[in-house]
Amino acid sequence: MTTQTLQLSELRIDGGTQPRVEMNEEVIADYAEQMRSGITFPPVTVFFDGAAYWLADGFHRYQAHRRIGRDTMVADVQDGGLRDALLYSVGANTKHGLRRTNADKRKSVETMLYNEYVSKDGSGNPWSGREIARRCCVSERMVRSARESLVAAVPDYETEKRTFVHHKSGKPTVMNIAKIGKSSLKVFKPIRASDQFQDRAAVELPYNPVSAANTILATLGKTLSIEIANRILAITKGQV
Repeated sequence: MTTQTLQLSELRIDGGTQPRVEMNEEVIADYAEQMRSGITFPPVTVFFDGAAYWLADGFHRYQAHRRIGRDTMVADVQDGGLRDALLYSVGANTKHGLRRTNADKRKSVETMLYNEYVSKDGSGNPWSGREIARRCCVSERMVRSARESLVAAVPDYETEKRTFVHHKSGKPTVMNIAKIGKSSLKVFKPIRASDQFQDRAAVELPYNPVSAANTILATLGKTLSIEIANRILAITKGQV
């Protein structure tokens, strides 16, 4: 790890490494005022993969620097890419900075459950509940709750069946539509996402509906994802 002064424009904040459900405006304003008065803050934590600097801890400090018009900030730079930054971010702010809310903790758990970059361990297997709890600094009970509620929110496409009228015989027939639309090829459709304080960033959604739903849940959190789902349902039903 090395300590460097980096341009804010060099820092990537669009990889889902912001571990909080939302930024705290009061904290940003307070940090900005302290910086103006000459108080020095600890370096933020960044992971460098040889091409990009991924911000993993220090988003309020980052926004405060922008607030007062600074172009650079001091960072502790560690070797690693987006995956390393994400794994670091889920346990950030446990011993310093603004205390995490339960929603923040839940978001960290959901990231490790469903974000495609970190949802599996080094051997390619899903993380155990105990390991997710350890990395996110939460209880195993919270991990179980998040897993159960999010799985329940996603339709069971592996067993979904529908009844159709056969085009020749005219008789109803039951068809398993689980595999319809699924492909071994990865097809991505970009969407745009933004929040109150971060720059706009592209989020890649897999074409597979289950994978896309999991990506949205991990990126946006359960509350906002449900609001989006309800809005989509309303549109498809012609209510808006």
